[in-house]
Amino acid sequence: MKLALRIIGYLTLVGLGFALIQLPKPLVPEQRGAVEATASVDPMPLNAYCPGPLAEVGGEQGTDLGAIERVGKATFNLWGADAQAQENGGLLVSVEGKEQSTKLLSANQTQAISRERLSGLAASYCPMPQVSGYFVVGDSGPGSESVLHLANPNDVDLMVDLELVLESEVATDRISLAAGEHKLVSLVALSSAESSFVLRYQTSGLPVAAFMQLREVSGLSATGVALVPPTQPISQGAIAGLVVGENAIKSPTLRVFNPGLEDVELNLQAINSDDFELIQIRVPAGVLLEETLNLPAGVSLISFEAASELVLSVRNDVISPKVDFEWLLPTSVFERDLYLQAPGSTELVISNPGLKPINLIIESSTSQEVSVAGRSSLLVPIERGPLKIAGFGFMASLNVLSNAGYAVIQPTEMRNIGESIQVFVR
Repeated sequence: MKLALRIIGYLTLVGLGFALIQLPKPLVPEQRGAVEATASVDPMPLNAYCPGPLAEVGGEQGTDLGAIERVGKATFNLWGADAQAQENGGLLVSVEGKEQSTKLLSANQTQAISRERLSGLAASYCPMPQVSGYFVVGDSGPGSESVLHLANPNDVDLMVDLELVLESEVATDRISLAAGEHKLVSLVALSSAESSFVLRYQTSGLPVAAFMQLREVSGLSATGVALVPPTQPISQGAIAGLVVGENAIKSPTLRVFNPGLEDVELNLQAINSDDFELIQIRVPAGVLLEETLNLPAGVSLISFEAASELVLSVRNDVISPKVDFEWLLPTSVFERDLYLQAPGSTELVISNPGLKPINLIIESSTSQEVSVAGRSSLLVPIERGPLKIAGFGFMASLNVLSNAGYAVIQPTEMRNIGESIQVFVR
């Protein structure tokens, strides 16, 4: 009996195996008739926002409680004759086009100001609005002032959440922005008048334009202004455009913030024409650190790498021809031609973060071909007007130094998601 049952079971398994073999196999997408296709998608209009004139807090004498208003006049330097500009406090520029880049839209602004409590040169590239960003340059200590410029370029109202990382706490606030509204926010109260803090902003959905204005005074003398766009956490990159003067009043200062939950080791190289310095900094989780960079006079390229994302910025001070300062951010590497409108006679700083030399063609009032060795920088005098840098693998910034003060314009790539996508059609 047991033998018969075994034979029946064996035959059943064999039959089941043949049945499974005969079942139709599932078809992969190609066998089902799937066709790969490319579809064109028009990207959204390319937008840039310039913050406009600087803000003065407390009136001309600084004694008007709660007073904050724009003073002076900003100069907008716009590339793209077909751009549609709309001024509402700042300058919103919008351009439609499939081939999006700085060739389609590139804008920056400058403002020279000389008042008792606000003096120097403030300049900034006008980037695309973002839904979130960081500022590690905040300072509301004695003699310093931080003002946040917020603008809503959209047709609907928005809420913007602010988070300030202070030495002993995290302060929060929420700002409402009506459609098209530009607000000036003094940060002295929210920052508890601390001499260094981090600000992070996050919108309720759509992008906003954000800039931090910084002002310093020494005694009764205004000693500089800066207008800084936001930045994002990154794990590796470089800060280009750092030109240390022969008579610098103090060494450049690095600020680095760790937004993560674990400590991070930062490896940083300061590369100049003669040598390089290797700096290692351990950045605790949730902490903002400052480090003095003892760099020689001349151009330096700050290259950095970490295991996780950090937020960095470097402050540079000058004393001649006027006391002023600027904060430099991690710089974009351009993989295609860069277009700019130079605000005046200035110096173009070209940096090559790679190991191999690169060849570029610089077109301004004249055309010249330059070669930049690996991990090095080059200074090129530039006149006011249209500027094109043809090539790839380079970083660029405009070092503006005049009797009005000192500023650095750091361009970024301008591009929305779009152009073409690949799809499978069944």
